[in-house]
Parts: sequence; C-alpha cells; structure tokens
Amino acid sequence: MRFRAIVVVAALLLAGCGDGGNAADRGETPPVASPSYNDTDVMYLQMMLAHHEPAAKLLALGADQASRPEVAALAGDLAAAQARETATIRGWLGSWGQPLVSGAHADVHAAHGGVPLLDDAEMLSLAGLDGADFDTAFLNILIGHQHGAVELSTMETAAGVNPEARAFAAETDETVRAQIQRMLRMVSAT
Repeated sequence: MRFRAIVVVAALLLAGCGDGGNAADRGETPPVASPSYNDTDVMYLQMMLAHHEPAAKLLALGADQASRPEVAALAGDLAAAQARETATIRGWLGSWGQPLVSGAHADVHAAHGGVPLLDDAEMLSLAGLDGADFDTAFLNILIGHQHGAVELSTMETAAGVNPEARAFAAETDETVRAQIQRMLRMVSAT
C-alpha cells in the first residue's frame, strides 16, 4: 500500500512538469511581451502637454474678459477639461518613466505636422480688445489652436500602440471637432 502511494505521488509530481518547465529552463528564448507604449504614444502625450500650457493662459483670459456669457462659459469649461487631461497625461508619462517634455529638438516634430503653439503676439493681440471684438478674436485664436489637438490626435490614432492613449486621442479628436463647430457657430453669431 505504501509503495502504491509513492507511485501515485511521483506520478502527480511528474504530471505537474508537463512541458518540461518554462522556456528559459529549456534553453529557449522566452516570448517578449509587446510594449505597452511606443515613441508615438510618448511624443503625443508630451506634445499635448505642450499644447495645453499656452491654452491655459488663453482660456483664463477668455473666462475673465469675454463679453458674452456663453464664450466665458466655454473658456471655463475647456480650462477645467484641460486641467483633468493634463493630470491624466502626467500620470501616464510618470508611470512609464518618461519625461514630461521631449528632449528632442523642436524641428524633429516638423515631420509630424509640427503643431504650432500659441505665441505671445497672439495673446497680446487680445489685450487691447473688448466686447464683441474680443470675443471674435478669442474664438478665432482658440479655433486655430484647437485644430492642433485634432492633428496630434490623428497622429496618435494612426501610429500609437497604447490602448488608453489611443482611446484618449480618439475621444479628444471627436470632442475637439465638436468644440470647433460650436465655436464657429458662436463666431458667426457675433
């Protein structure tokens, strides 16, 4: 009886070895898991951060200075949404161990459309305006700026691999296109 128990235990132990262990134990190269992100994902998120930074100043100005309540409300809503997006982007880049700002020269991004950022001249052009003139100029600058987010998102959905970043880009593309249409209607109403 004791011999039979030993045979059963030995058979169970051998059955557990099944394929002879893992790939490394057999001298094989273990399969490499596909990366959770690629260079496009990183570049997209870094460029979105760079895109949001000057927009925050523009949106704060719009919320404070717009004469039409719907323009001021739009600026406030977009500022809140971009603050949430910025936190998400920073979290992803941090969890990937990637810098928030690209170390690449600015010309490197020219091949991807080189999204232009808001500059001081555009912000200064708003300084002397008020009323309907401010609202129209603000909306036109913001429309142009938001188009950059569409371009970045298109790049990400075409070449990124991270599912969350790709979903974020697709949602950004859809949301920003709707915002642009809304702003165009606002401009035509002035």
